[in-house]
Amino acid sequence: MTSTKISRAFQTTISAEAIRLLGLRPGQRVHQIVEGNRLILEPVEDANALAGSLGRGRRSHSVQEMKAAARKGVAGAGAAGLEEKR
Repeated sequence: MTSTKISRAFQTTISAEAIRLLGLRPGQRVHQIVEGNRLILEPVEDANALAGSLGRGRRSHSVQEMKAAARKGVAGAGAAGLEEKR
């Protein structure tokens, strides 16, 4: 665990370790989730992040299908991460 300070503009810095472990990118969006007195930042994946992940020779998927799959995967990963910390 690392600590960070909140600036007068209510900004903070994400540690290099967290960025590396989560594969965060500049400009990437994160969900802010408040649970009790905890603030959780959860990466949001967009359809572009899935480009090329389906391989060749497979059926094409709609953008809506890809976004739904990304939401489901991120939600599952977030829930699994919360369970590990308890």
